[in-house]
Amino acid sequence: MVRPLRDGDPVQVGPYRLHARLGGGGMGQVFLGRSPGGRTVAVKVVRPELADDPEFRRRFAAEVEAARRVGGFYTAPVVDADVNGVPPWLATAYIPGPSLQAAVTEHGPLSVESVAVLGAGLAEGLAAVHARRLVHRDLKPGNVILASDGPRLIDFGIARALDATSHTRTATVVGTAAFMSPEQARADEVGPPSDVFSLGSVLAFAATGRSPFGQGPLHTVIYRVVHAEPDLSGLPAPLVDLVASCLAKNPGQRPGLDLLMADLNALAPPPQDRPGGRWLPDELTEVITRHRTLLLTLAETRPAPAADSPPPPHTSRPGEAPAKEQALLRIGNLSPEPMQVLLDGSAAGELAPGQERTLHLAPGTHSLQVGAAGAVSPPQHVDLRPGVPTGIPFDLPSREAPVPEPVHQVAFTGSRWWSAVVVGRFVVVVSTVLIGILGGVVSVESLVVEGALPEHWTPALVPVTIAFPLGGGILGSLLGLVFPPLKLVLSPHGPTLRLRGGDQKTFHWSDVQQVRLKNKSLRLTLASNSPLPTRNSYRFTVDDIGAGGVRELTRLRAALRWFAGDRYTEQS
Repeated sequence: MVRPLRDGDPVQVGPYRLHARLGGGGMGQVFLGRSPGGRTVAVKVVRPELADDPEFRRRFAAEVEAARRVGGFYTAPVVDADVNGVPPWLATAYIPGPSLQAAVTEHGPLSVESVAVLGAGLAEGLAAVHARRLVHRDLKPGNVILASDGPRLIDFGIARALDATSHTRTATVVGTAAFMSPEQARADEVGPPSDVFSLGSVLAFAATGRSPFGQGPLHTVIYRVVHAEPDLSGLPAPLVDLVASCLAKNPGQRPGLDLLMADLNALAPPPQDRPGGRWLPDELTEVITRHRTLLLTLAETRPAPAADSPPPPHTSRPGEAPAKEQALLRIGNLSPEPMQVLLDGSAAGELAPGQERTLHLAPGTHSLQVGAAGAVSPPQHVDLRPGVPTGIPFDLPSREAPVPEPVHQVAFTGSRWWSAVVVGRFVVVVSTVLIGILGGVVSVESLVVEGALPEHWTPALVPVTIAFPLGGGILGSLLGLVFPPLKLVLSPHGPTLRLRGGDQKTFHWSDVQQVRLKNKSLRLTLASNSPLPTRNSYRFTVDDIGAGGVRELTRLRAALRWFAGDRYTEQS
């Protein structure tokens, strides 16, 4: 429901002018906003008590970054966020239409055909969420928006951020009791099958107007979810078996999303057979039309800023657009050399090694070039949209090829020579310790048994003491040449590690809790709820991954800042 702003509500969050209230939830208040270029968004502003919780901020940042990767037609994508803001906020595409909760409450249950279209769309949206190794965790009628061309999922991933805060750890569960899965109600580990269970409850609600586990006190509803069979009375016959399979208590017995989409599409009328292409009854189609009309009306009514609020300072740059129609271009220098930025043929400043900068530009196509060490990159045409940040990191391939180029990932690889040195050094130390222990045992035994060390032992121990570790070190070095060198690859999706011995691990950033560089030691720590069957952390010395010199160390720091974001910390 769209409502006017209240006294005390913000009128500006980040670059977005706020026009109305859309609702609220466990995270905070949701506002209808508009970007400088006129794009309509839903801006979610975090509650103060959550914003003051460092653990929530960390998890919120991780979930926002993961949610930004979610695509698909049936989701409302995250288009912008400021996880370090006061308070933090995120903006998603605004979908004009009622929530499933409001639609069913005010207009009654949907038909089988409409429920089938709804379910197929939600299953496809969940598949897009799961493809990014996320779980929605709070699929409920209030988080489903009915648009003219299909349903949309909202708020994916946010429940996991709320679950990490001190505010919610004291609660019994996170989510909406009547639509959560048994494993979620028991606070067990949840995965994609949990969303399938919630989808079954949502479809039952859409077709009957009530949850299959009823209403009542929280503990009563949770008991039914975990132990009782769902009440599917009143559910249309074509949907009974499908919904019942989704509501299986055992996650392994629930159907996959592909099977659900096939079954639901078989129940849905083909698009060409729907009157006017509509999938909802006429009264709900009219509601969506009213949402659109109200949206246009509110967007034209812009609240004026307070009289004592001066405009924020702003510095113009070449190619910069007026504030009302700005697009954002983020440029990073991941190389150890300074870079000159050329935008549409004009100088737009210099980037120091490891530095990044955000330019505010007019939407449209721009020509971007970067120069370093006397060489300039070929023109790159960048299409910018209002309110949608675009990030491009640049690097130098090598000293021999100094032309800057945009990169999608940065790799750091140690040398086989260094790997051999490390293994050989390890063998020398172990050999020295062993020969020392052996010599000590022999000496003590000789002294105890014979009263003195025999003269023939003394000259024999000296060459053995020297030759054994030395020979072991040489042999160890030769063995070290057999092992592939260590390797670290950083990309927008996450880090990839190749360990000594050739074992390779690939992670998503949502699975990484912290990346810390202290002196010359790099440590990657995984999140405690990472689903990957691996150890908790990995540690390298900088030399192990090929960043022995200042040049490579500069690249490593810049790449970690760019790709790891708030997860990266550096200590001297």
